[in-house]
Amino acid sequence: MRFSEHFGIQRTDEDDWFDPHLKIDTKLFIDPLLMLEAGGEWAEAHEELIAHFVYCYRLVAKATSSTSLSAQAARRLLTFPEPGELGLGYTAESTRGSGGGDRFAATMADGIAVAIAAGLSNPEHIEEIGILNSGIGADRISDATANVLKSRLIEYTQAVAERHGVELGIHKLKHARVTLAAARWHDEPVELPTNPFTGGPVLLVPAFLLDSLPTLNAEDWFDSHFNEDIRLSLNLKVGESVTKAGIVEYARRHPYRVRDWAREQTSRSDLTSYDFGADPAGVVQWDQEPRAFASANPLPPRTIASHDDLVQLVGEVIDRFRHFIEQQRGWSLLWNSDDTEKPEEAVQLLFLGLAQPYLRQFNVELDREVELGRGPVDFKVASGTSARLLIEIKKLQNGKFWNGVRDQLPSYLKSDDAAVGWFVAVQYRSAKSATRRLMELPVVVSRVARETQKKLWYTSIDARRPVSASKISTAAISTVAATGDGRGH
Repeated sequence: MRFSEHFGIQRTDEDDWFDPHLKIDTKLFIDPLLMLEAGGEWAEAHEELIAHFVYCYRLVAKATSSTSLSAQAARRLLTFPEPGELGLGYTAESTRGSGGGDRFAATMADGIAVAIAAGLSNPEHIEEIGILNSGIGADRISDATANVLKSRLIEYTQAVAERHGVELGIHKLKHARVTLAAARWHDEPVELPTNPFTGGPVLLVPAFLLDSLPTLNAEDWFDSHFNEDIRLSLNLKVGESVTKAGIVEYARRHPYRVRDWAREQTSRSDLTSYDFGADPAGVVQWDQEPRAFASANPLPPRTIASHDDLVQLVGEVIDRFRHFIEQQRGWSLLWNSDDTEKPEEAVQLLFLGLAQPYLRQFNVELDREVELGRGPVDFKVASGTSARLLIEIKKLQNGKFWNGVRDQLPSYLKSDDAAVGWFVAVQYRSAKSATRRLMELPVVVSRVARETQKKLWYTSIDARRPVSASKISTAAISTVAATGDGRGH
């Protein structure tokens, strides 16, 4: 459910805020450079952000050891817990935030020390630290920005709430403001809207400040004309990329290229925020159409009293999802207008948007990206305390496709002590390799089921752009189960 839905808000042209989902974090980030592009009060906010880091740079420069007072003060001011109240970032199934602010303070301080050692003694853009350090990515830059500017976001949210008559509650907000001279963050009671699912506060942020990556990021720096000589010396093949660690190594050798590139980007005339209409990453428009489909096509009522009941229910939901993608133009939500595919996460979110309303009818829980020892499984479905199964969704052309069948899903089942897993293969292209994988899938699943003594189901979904009104795939595989003895059903 979106913020606007819960509070019954009819947006107007004055409403420039991003409408967050109240249960699922959106993988977008605050881009500091877009504050300069916005101008006015947000350009002033960028100055406040830089001032915070200028102060931290001075503390790091003064530090004589990691235990000195200056070093400790710098780490306190560089502690940026994930602000879950914004509903942004990498946390998949809730907006609680993954925390880790204390853990990354030392990383941020080290990044500043590297910048200073490289001759960049005063920050012009905090994103430079991320280019010079492997451990500081888009999420950390966004978290830092939100923490430093939280008092401004509080005022912004309160103004929206007042305009629409949204009821406010008193919430103890972490890092509500900061005192630089004392190197101290203040946690204070603040009036903010209440998230009905978490009981915590909601903070809004202008949509024009958000993007899927900061404008100033390591990959774009490396790909710029400033580093043509480096790329030529590496003899990179077409499509071959360099690791973030490799880029950081080159950035540290050429720090002033980072500074010059950042200045060049600041003067660009084409800086824009995330394209919410096209939604190229598929992280915004995933809930409305699937939910509408589920509402218009309800499942017959029943009682989920056993594990077999749950397996049957999930099978019907996955079948509805296939129908939505293949026959109800759901595939169009997985493609961009330039004929590029949206990321794998887009199809996972679409499934979430359709499956949740179906499963909630039967008091069945669907959790996304549940950590199960060796990594997060895409979905965990549970009814009561004992009936549960796991779902993994993969693009056919994913380089780790077979790993998902042979290793990931069996590993997750073992970690969760679950007996049933469902593997969903999604086809985007008509390449021979995709057709071959579809043909091999039954054999591989049957073998894995036999070896692991788990019951594995698999389904294929055709998400290709239709070339005609009739969209039929001779290679399509229907829903099939393989038992532990390898027999298909």
